[in-house]
Amino acid sequence: MKKRAKVLSVLLVAAMSISALSGCGGGGGSKNKEPMPEVQVDPNAKVVLNGTEMPLSELVTKGQEEGDVQSVGMPDDWANWKGSWEGIKTTYGLSHGDVDMTSAEELSQFAAEKDDPTKDMGDIGLSMTPEAIKQDVIGSFKASTWDQFPDWAKNPEGRWVMTYTGSISFIANTESTGGKCPASWAEVKSGDYLVSVGNVLGGAASQVAVLSCAIANGGSLDNIQPGIDFFKELAAAGRLDTGDTTSARLASGEMVCCVGNYDYSVLSWRDNIVAENPDMKLDITIPSDGSVTNGYAQILNKFAPHPHAAGLAIEYLCSDEGAIDRARGYARPTKQGVTLPADVAEKLLSDDLYANCTNISDVEGLNNACAAIAEAWEREVLPLVQ
Repeated sequence: MKKRAKVLSVLLVAAMSISALSGCGGGGGSKNKEPMPEVQVDPNAKVVLNGTEMPLSELVTKGQEEGDVQSVGMPDDWANWKGSWEGIKTTYGLSHGDVDMTSAEELSQFAAEKDDPTKDMGDIGLSMTPEAIKQDVIGSFKASTWDQFPDWAKNPEGRWVMTYTGSISFIANTESTGGKCPASWAEVKSGDYLVSVGNVLGGAASQVAVLSCAIANGGSLDNIQPGIDFFKELAAAGRLDTGDTTSARLASGEMVCCVGNYDYSVLSWRDNIVAENPDMKLDITIPSDGSVTNGYAQILNKFAPHPHAAGLAIEYLCSDEGAIDRARGYARPTKQGVTLPADVAEKLLSDDLYANCTNISDVEGLNNACAAIAEAWEREVLPLVQ
């Protein structure tokens, strides 16, 4: 299942719905009865869990005693979480389960279950971090590698850490787009094929794609109108596909050119589709005239039943191994000083394609822009869809 991240405009699901969700997937988990691997750690390494500093060795001991970590919104097929869960199992011996859900649903789950929690941690869109703090449902954790993450990728109090980013990209079935993927928003506009941006009313990636388009056409966080006008023209010309942006639609030929998703997602789409259909011609690029780089933040449930195991999992995600796992899933790690293996580095898109990417660190500004985009989309774009 593809993880579905949404911005603050998404209504939080009711507690009864969340109770139903908690019954499927990973569940509450139980202590792992298998022998735990011995872990050698730097005796001077320190971590901070929910405001309490402790040696990393103590976190390892207590985390292994808990033996299990249950996550939400961190499925195997998203940015190679599978590789990290396997690494966490091998390194620390922790068992794991996940229930895929939106960022808003993750926070609702934490709140609804606070008196009888089953989930330990999650992964939410950066735009949802103020809401998570406002609801007071997340704890804090600072890994031993905390200082190796740039300030824009972490909360000063340790309430979240963004270990990876993605940039809005284009993927196209080149048999329908003149033999190549459009290299810019300007080339998209000059084409004659259907363009898919996804659910702009509720999808975070789709909204960020419209923002990318706005920036490419002279706009900004405070001026999203150029992006709206761009898609109004596509809609009026009968070129706007408002269906979901999924790999299944691309594989079937129903979707021709997707401009509403992140690089790590579409690169994984390409791998999976070509494995099943080697003759399909797919091409991917980052729009040369403007793209937005955004990320997802890893959070600890304030009411986690396995807080030390969850901290240990985040410790792994903040390690070089965790960074390499993200890169294997085509996401770009934020940890500084990591050397990617050659076979991993060569799978990523060329660095020069990211020259005109805008890294959004103003979360409030991003939220305001996305809300304005959703409102303008409903009022100005959808009525023109043919």
